[in-house]
Amino acid sequence: MKKKIILFILGFLFFTIVFGGDIKVQQKNKWEDNTYKNLELFIDALNIVKDNYVDTVENKKLIYGALKGMLMSLDPYSAFLEPELKKELQIETKGEFEGVGMEITLKDGIITVVSPIEDTPAWKAGIKEGDKIIEIDGKSTKGMTTMEAAQLLRGKRGTKVTISVLREGAENLIKITLERDVIKIKSVKSKIYDEIGYIRLTGFQENTPDDLKKILKEFNEKNLKGLILDLRNNPGGLLNVAIEVSEFFLPPNKLIVYTQGRNKKDSTKFYSKYKPIWQKPVILLVNGGSASASEILFGALKDNYTNFLSIGTKTFGKGSVQNVIPLSDGSAIKLTIARYYTPKGICIEGQGILPDIEVKLEGEKPIIPTSEQDLQFKKALEEIKKMI
Repeated sequence: MKKKIILFILGFLFFTIVFGGDIKVQQKNKWEDNTYKNLELFIDALNIVKDNYVDTVENKKLIYGALKGMLMSLDPYSAFLEPELKKELQIETKGEFEGVGMEITLKDGIITVVSPIEDTPAWKAGIKEGDKIIEIDGKSTKGMTTMEAAQLLRGKRGTKVTISVLREGAENLIKITLERDVIKIKSVKSKIYDEIGYIRLTGFQENTPDDLKKILKEFNEKNLKGLILDLRNNPGGLLNVAIEVSEFFLPPNKLIVYTQGRNKKDSTKFYSKYKPIWQKPVILLVNGGSASASEILFGALKDNYTNFLSIGTKTFGKGSVQNVIPLSDGSAIKLTIARYYTPKGICIEGQGILPDIEVKLEGEKPIIPTSEQDLQFKKALEEIKKMI
């Protein structure tokens, strides 16, 4: 009986190895057949357009258009970058550029404002997070990538650009003319209110960690009892900066964030390594303009920091990792390869993070942070006093 069972198992394993391998080969062949058929379909369509379109069209223009459409069909952040658009990726992290001063993204196929940058033409004109940009200088943004829209919005200081905005609650499009300026981003600003320190982070640039570290050490030297950290309308920036800033608050070996992709090499866990600079109570201010690196810091503190509270409104929900892959002609593919997850496993992408206490701001005009009209800051002051 045992002999029969062993022979059966051996036979089953033989069948699995031989015929299972054959099934994998068949699946691969089927996949290749489908790919070739779809490529034939693309070539047929390409030839029809070339032979029948009313004007003569260059092959390169058609191929670029097809690549652009292919990447746009994936998600809001994947894109095909023509050679001249590649440089747009490097501008945000330098801390100075010429333009109108707002972070944009593609949301539901529409160019949408993530947040205006404080003290810039966009901010002064009352641009709000969530505004949908329908036209730029009379040109429809339908089908535009984020990079193409950014290129139209940027320009020499003193020149003007007119945008048509669709705003939630407004019946008609709002036309706004902006005069471009030099956008200088000072990413760290601070104030002191009695025993409370206040720090506003407007971005995560290369110089942010050094500037923030200096202020936190100063607050410690002055024996301040609590901290209000303001990330409102902070659209994010560099991942490594978000990691470093998180380490200023967390003890060693705490999970800050992790990425998860289809390939193992794109799945990484980031842990704190050093002794924290600040260990006293923290209140975080966030809103719908807090995105990307801001949400990484929010998640790290929310899941790890013991004396912590968050106030404001739900964050934007940008939690994906893009890789720029150069192509042979100088163009590139910006491709989403992974998503960010908070230490407790919450996917940021498309979800955002809810604060502990929701406080909304009213009014059409932008409210100056820490001003009399800033109800979120007032609530933070009230709560931090209870915590200390």
